[in-house]
Amino acid sequence: MNVSRLFRYQTLLGILSPIVAVMLAFVVGGIIILVFIKSFVFTPASFEGLQEKGLPTDVLESLQTLKSKEYPNKSAFEKDLKSVIGEQIYQRYGGLIAGQTQIRENPLQVYNTIFTAALSNRDGWGNVLYRATPLIFTGLAVALAFQCGLFNIGGEGQMVMGGFAITWIGFTLINFPAFLLIPFCIIGGALVGAMWAAIPGYLKARRGVHEVVTTIMLNWIAVAFTQYLTMAYKPKESWIPHTHKIAEGAQLSRMAEYLNAIGIDFPKSNLLNTAVFLAICAVIFVAFLLKRTKLGYEIRAVGFNPTAAECAGISVGKNTVLAMAISGAIAGLAGVNQVLGYKHRFLYGVFEGLGFDGIGVAFIGRNSPFGVVLAALLFGILDHGGLAIDVSTRVPREIVLVLKAVILIFVVVSGEITKRLNKIIQKRQEVRL
Repeated sequence: MNVSRLFRYQTLLGILSPIVAVMLAFVVGGIIILVFIKSFVFTPASFEGLQEKGLPTDVLESLQTLKSKEYPNKSAFEKDLKSVIGEQIYQRYGGLIAGQTQIRENPLQVYNTIFTAALSNRDGWGNVLYRATPLIFTGLAVALAFQCGLFNIGGEGQMVMGGFAITWIGFTLINFPAFLLIPFCIIGGALVGAMWAAIPGYLKARRGVHEVVTTIMLNWIAVAFTQYLTMAYKPKESWIPHTHKIAEGAQLSRMAEYLNAIGIDFPKSNLLNTAVFLAICAVIFVAFLLKRTKLGYEIRAVGFNPTAAECAGISVGKNTVLAMAISGAIAGLAGVNQVLGYKHRFLYGVFEGLGFDGIGVAFIGRNSPFGVVLAALLFGILDHGGLAIDVSTRVPREIVLVLKAVILIFVVVSGEITKRLNKIIQKRQEVRL
């Protein structure tokens, strides 16, 4: 009875702690918006306020040239104001004018804009799923390696290497039918991603070189190498650094085609494509691998205690290389969404940052396959909603990057607090027994 109660406590804490962490992160984000984000606007109401505050008429008349002007920061506001009224008058009335023209954004309105843009219609949901799809792959890659006690931060490099392999197969084997070409592209991307990740895995297993160092180095080698290859396979008539276009048989269909065919109205311009089903399959595969297979058991055993696993006859080196290779293969599949489903050619800009975002997704999802899906959806909402706040509010979309960072910090902290609470609860249960 006590064991089952302990399990319930631990499960409840595991579910609640990331939720509370995300909520606290939004509170901190709201405070940042209130304190640091402000603009200055000369509106009729601000002129009336300045008149009521007793600003001299000649100064008010000088300010008329700034009527309806908006300044996104204080330095631009001060520069224009000083040029109109002069340095001496600014020293006397600058604070009063700033107080009447300063506008602060309402954080609740900003968050409402983000979630409304992302979740209020089918187009928004489609864009969220499209943005979440590559993050599911990179997040799963980090989560799987972490289950083996490995910190794979090389998802960026594994992703671009796999993405370029997918592209190369797509524009090289142009005579192959779609039912062969698409699987070849997927398998090729996974294999190249696996080989690229197996390098730090081998160095860790055989030479003891820490995977953080090698994956960081390989990230930038992969980026530079794929950019070199991009220029080597760039169409002569194009000034944009991208490769040849993949064959039509390698291009994935947009979900709008299928949804509209069954009577569901869905925008044809929406980027959501069938790669989302591959992402779902990857989640199921990782969950099954870790929980239902011998290899998954060995990977988790090595991650939990490599010394004990070695004593039990489990090869730590073999599982280290395998875990990194499988992790890299999953990261390499991100190119399916970005190349086969979207750009139909290799362009580093559509990959940039997705590998690093996958680290945050894995941590927020607590390295659980299904937790990764929820975290990827959260990041997808923030990324798509960030475009809306750039248009509808005075808050720059870079606030989304701040929110992601704060969420990650709070989730990591809450994870440590949860571990300590679990230990306390476990000790109390042992005392009662």
